[in-house]
Amino acid sequence: MAIYRFEAKIVSRSAGRSATAAAAYRAATRLTDSRTGLAFNYSRKRGVLHTEILAPADAPDWMGDRSRLWNAVEIAEKRKDAQLARDLVLSLPHELTHEQRVVLIREFAGEAFVARGMIADVAIHAPDHRGDDRNHHAHVLLTMRSLMGQGFGPKVRDWNETSQLEAWRAGWAMAVNRHLERAGCPARVDHRSLAGQGLTQEPEPKQGPVATEMERDGCVSHAGEDRRAAKERNREREALTDELQAINAELEAESDAAPFEVPQKAARKISRGAWSRYLYELWQTVARGITKPIAHLVKRAGREFGRRSVRNRRLE
Repeated sequence: MAIYRFEAKIVSRSAGRSATAAAAYRAATRLTDSRTGLAFNYSRKRGVLHTEILAPADAPDWMGDRSRLWNAVEIAEKRKDAQLARDLVLSLPHELTHEQRVVLIREFAGEAFVARGMIADVAIHAPDHRGDDRNHHAHVLLTMRSLMGQGFGPKVRDWNETSQLEAWRAGWAMAVNRHLERAGCPARVDHRSLAGQGLTQEPEPKQGPVATEMERDGCVSHAGEDRRAAKERNREREALTDELQAINAELEAESDAAPFEVPQKAARKISRGAWSRYLYELWQTVARGITKPIAHLVKRAGREFGRRSVRNRRLE
C-alpha cells in the first residue's frame, strides 16, 4: 500500500533554525553560515541518495551553488523572527524504483514550485535501516522571495495561503498516482483526511523523531503508547464493523425467508423496527470507537425484547 505524506513547515529564525543548517543536513554536506560564522558539517550522514537544485530558467547561475544560495537567503533576511525557507517532507512510493522516484519528485517540484519562481533544493533520503524499509522520502527546501535581477526581490505572500497549500497537497497525490499508474502499480494514495474519505478509522497520532528514536532503542515512549492504543482501537473498530455486517447479512437472509422473523441467535421474535433501532445503536458504537463487544449488546437486546414479548402476551 502506497503511503501519502506532504508535510510543510517554515524554517524560522525565531525558532533558532537557519537555512544553511537545514540545507547542509538534508544534502549531507558541509556549509558555513557567512552571517554567523557557524559551520554545519553533516558530510558523514548516510542514506542521502540524490540531491539537486532546481531553479527557474531566468535564475542566475550562482543560485545553483547550495552554499551561495542559502547564504544569500540568510543575508536577505534582516529580522530576528524572519521566515527563511519552506521545508517540505514528501513520502515517495516504495513501489517505484529509485530512478522513478527521482523523476517523480523532479517533475512535481518543477511544475508546482519552480514554474512559480521558487528555487527547490531537493534531497532524497533512504529509509532508516532500523525503521520501516518503505519510508523512502524527499526533503524539499524552497525559497520564499521572488527573483529580481541577479538576486532576490520581495516575498510572495500568495505562496503562504492555505488554499495554495491545499492545492499542493492535492497536486502531490495526483502526481504520485500518475507515476504509480505509469509504472503499472495498482496502489494509489489519497490526500484527504480519513473523515474526508468517509472512513471511520481513527487517525494514528504522530510519533515524532525523538519518540521514534526511543522506540528503536527498545524504550517505551508516551507517543508510541498513544500510537499503539490508536492501532488497537482501530482493530477493535474493524472487528465491530465486520460483526455488524455479518449480523445485518443474517438479518436480511432470514427476513427474505420469513418477513416477520429475525435471527434466533440475535433476539427472540422482536419486531423489525426494534431490531433496526439496535442496529443503529451498534453503528453509533462503531462511530464513537466504544469497544464493548457486539455479543453483549446482542444478548442485552434479546433479554430486553424477550421480556417485552412476555409482557405483550400477558396483556393479550
